[in-house]
Order: sequence, then structure tokens, then C-alpha cells
Amino acid sequence: MPRALWIAAIAALALAALSLLLPYQPVYDPWGWLVWGRELTRLDLVTAEGMSWKPLPVLIDAPLSLLGDAAPKGWLFVARSGWLLAPVLAGWLAARLAGEEAGRWRFAAAALAAGSVALTADAFTPAARQFSGGLSEPLLVSLVLGAVTAALARRSALALWLGFGAALLRPECWPFLAVGAVWQARREPRLRLHALAVALLVPLAWFVPDLLGAGDPLAGSRTARGGPIEPLDAFAVFGRALAAPLVAAWVGVGLFVVARGRRREPDGVLTVLLIGATAWTLLVAAMAVAGYAGLPRFLAPATAAVAVVGAVGIARAGAALAAGRTQLLAGAASLALAAGVVQLGARAAEVPADLRDADRQAILVDGMFELADEVGAERLTFCGGEVRLANLLTPPTALAWRMDRALSSVRAIPHPRYGTALSTRPLPGGKLIARLGRWRVTRLSC
Repeated sequence: MPRALWIAAIAALALAALSLLLPYQPVYDPWGWLVWGRELTRLDLVTAEGMSWKPLPVLIDAPLSLLGDAAPKGWLFVARSGWLLAPVLAGWLAARLAGEEAGRWRFAAAALAAGSVALTADAFTPAARQFSGGLSEPLLVSLVLGAVTAALARRSALALWLGFGAALLRPECWPFLAVGAVWQARREPRLRLHALAVALLVPLAWFVPDLLGAGDPLAGSRTARGGPIEPLDAFAVFGRALAAPLVAAWVGVGLFVVARGRRREPDGVLTVLLIGATAWTLLVAAMAVAGYAGLPRFLAPATAAVAVVGAVGIARAGAALAAGRTQLLAGAASLALAAGVVQLGARAAEVPADLRDADRQAILVDGMFELADEVGAERLTFCGGEVRLANLLTPPTALAWRMDRALSSVRAIPHPRYGTALSTRPLPGGKLIARLGRWRVTRLSC
């Protein structure tokens, strides 16, 4: 791979390390993965409570748990590295696939693809919140795009194992990994052992921990379908898929399709990316109909593929304008690029507000930690080994991590009537036993 890509990747890792100086804390799922990683090192994994099982974050957090209180920073470094690498890889792929004939438009393609991936629209968890809170979908995108990049560089084994990493983050990856593994094994017999290992390890990593930790290999699936988000129809997922990339990316996809039809020549990688994005979206839609959440961030790899293909379509049409060919399509490319810049600016303008929300939550978590340390886990879990968390803006998984307890030891209950409760408001019918800043500990009847 070219030196420029390596330099950009190293810069992304350096920025991820510097970001640890920011005050933001992980959100719900990352705290839970940290608890499970710690339990895994103790051979005492319990997955019956909390979110649905996801292998890769827990396998990463298991060695990170040896860092003690620094483990959350370790996970944030990994997750934010993925967030920063994803636009780098998208930009490089767009420039690479646009081709030398695109001239300077390749740089526009790189910027458009990178910007669309970095500022993907998500009404549930904005891109800046995914960065600050350490969610795993940006890491998923970097693994998927990394696999494509490795395949283009003819590093088939690396591409296969990057795809394996992605498959440990989202089950939607499984059919794509299966097709890729079979295809690679047939083309390169030396990869057959790699493909066999992947075929064995994926189901082991997903189902065995739930079998051991919850007594049911499908516990994670049931948890995912039993969440608070109402199931969607397929059209709602398609609407989210359309809104996630920049509008300019969709215009570029149209330009690519039109240009490809005129040339009547295969454009293999871009076609595969577009077909893959369509298949991924259909799969998420089908899962949403089956009762899964269908959140916009679950569409992240499809969104990134659309951004790359769209950026290439605009770059090629723009190059035609410079060469004096196909004026209509080239004019559309120029307008789309300008619209993309404006939309990127609008999305970037929302980032400060999203980060302020993250800062407010971090302040709440820090205050909760300080009071929990002062009171002690034994007093907090005095009633039945559990503590109630009455502030729903603060993840109960964070408190479980801080107390060094299982996820089942903290219950998020808005109006607790018994037990020991942490809250940021007075709770009637109980005895105040500690207070620090906005937080208070109230002993209710056991």
C-alpha cells in the first residue's frame, strides 16, 4: 500500500491517542463490553444481562482490563482509531478507484468520500457522539474498507482476516464473509486453511460465550429483539439508508450508473461495492422487520460504500467536464460537488452541540463515579446485591464497571420504590445516606 496511506493511518492513530485528553466518557454498550472483558479474564463471564453479545469488543477489552482504571481509555483509543481511519480509507479508495484519468478531481473524490463517512447522518447517535462515546460501528467501517483496500493490494489473507474482524462486530457481515472466503479459497488454494479457520471461529465467537454465560446460545439475538426500540418496516430502513450519506453521493452513484451503461464496460470493484451496499441495506431491512432495531449506524458499511462509489462517479464526470466531454453529466457533477460542500458544512455545524451533550453526560458519569467510590460498592449493593440507578441519562453499565460488579448488579429504574438508589433528584420515602454535587444515595426499604 502507498506510503501516503500509511502516513495518514499513523496520523489517525496519533489523533486517537490525543483525543484521550478530552473529557468524554463511553456510552452504554462500551461500558458493558468492558465489564464482560474483565469477566472473561476471570473466567466468570455472565451475558444474561445487559446488551446483546458482540465478540470483538469483548475480546479487545479482555486484555485491556489488565490496565485497571485505564481500560476505558484503552477501548476509546481503539474505537476512535476506527472512527478516524474510516474516512481515511474511504478517501483513499475513492481517489484510487477514480483513476489517473480523473486528474485533480481525484482529490475532490477523496474529500467527498471522507467527509460523507466522517459525518454520516444518524438521528439516533450522531457521528460525533459515536466518536466521543466509543461505539463500534466506525470501527466496523474501517475493517470493511480495510478489507477492500487489502484485496486491491492483492493481500488476500489480510483481507480475509479483516473481514473476520468485521464479522465479529455485526452479523450482517456473515454472508459477505462467507462468499468472500469461498471465492478466495477457490482462487488461491493456500487460503483454504484460513477460510476454514474463519468458518469455525465466527460461530464459536458468537454462540459459545452466550451458551456459557447465559445458558442459551441465542440469548444475544433475543436481547437484540427485546430492546426498547420499536421494530420498523422495511421502508423506514430504506429512508434511513437514503438519508445517511450526502445527497451528493447519491447523485454521484447515478452518474456512475449512467456512465457505466454508456461505456458498456465492467467496472468490477465499484459494481461490487454498489451491489454489496444494496444487499447490506436489504439485510438490515429484513432484520428490522424480524424485530431487530434497524438503527442508522447498523447501515454504516453500506453508507460508506455509497460514499465511495458516489465520489468516484462525481470525479469521473467532473474529469469529463475538464476534457470537454459529456457536458450535461459533468455539469451535474459540479453542482453535486458544490451541494456536497454545503451539506458537509451544515453537518459539521451540528458537531459542537453533539459534543456538548457528550460533555454533560461525562460530567454526570464522573460525579456518579466519585460518589460511588466514596460510599463503596458494599453499601451501594446492600439490598439484595443490587443498586438502582434513577438517572436514565447515565448508563448503568458504567456503574457496574466502577463497582467491579456484574451487569445484573445495577438496575436502571426511573422511580425506585425499594433498595439503594443513586439519583440526581430527591427520592421520596427513603433515607439520604450520602450526597456529592448533584448526585445522592438514598436507602429505601429493602
